[in-house]
Amino acid sequence: MAKVDLETVQKILKENGVDVRVAAEILNQLRDVIKEDAVEREKPAKKQLLVLVSEPEDGLPKDLTGWVVQLLEDDDPTEVAAKMVEVAKAFNDSPKGQRMPVESFGDAVQGIPSKFFRESDLWIKTREPVRVIPVKNSIGRRRRD
Repeated sequence: MAKVDLETVQKILKENGVDVRVAAEILNQLRDVIKEDAVEREKPAKKQLLVLVSEPEDGLPKDLTGWVVQLLEDDDPTEVAAKMVEVAKAFNDSPKGQRMPVESFGDAVQGIPSKFFRESDLWIKTREPVRVIPVKNSIGRRRRD
C-alpha cells in the first residue's frame, strides 16, 4: 500500500474545500493510526549462529565437515540436534517424506524444506556441508625487545 505524507493529505483536503474542523479531525485520526502501526511492529528476534559438525561412526576425523545453523539467541544450542531430529521425524511423516525419507543430518539439511525448520525456530544457512578447519588461537606475534 502506498504511503502518503500527512502534509499531502492536508493539502488535498484544503484544495477540495473540506471544512477546517473536519480536516483537523481526519488528520488527528490518521496520526493515531500511524502511532498504533508503529507500536504494533516488533523488532526481529536476535539470533545466534551454530556450526553442527558431522561425526562419523568411527569418531572425529581430521577433515571435519558441518553445517551452519541459526537459532534464537535465548535458545539452548545443545538442543539443536534434538530439534533437527524432531523436524526430520515430522518431515518423514509427511507425504513427501514417506516417498523420500531422510536418514541423516546431511540428508535432513539438504532435503527438508525450510518451512519445517522455521516452525522449530531453526534457520539453515548452508545446505551444502562446509569444511571446518581447526586453527590455533595464537597469531604468533614477535615481541619487541
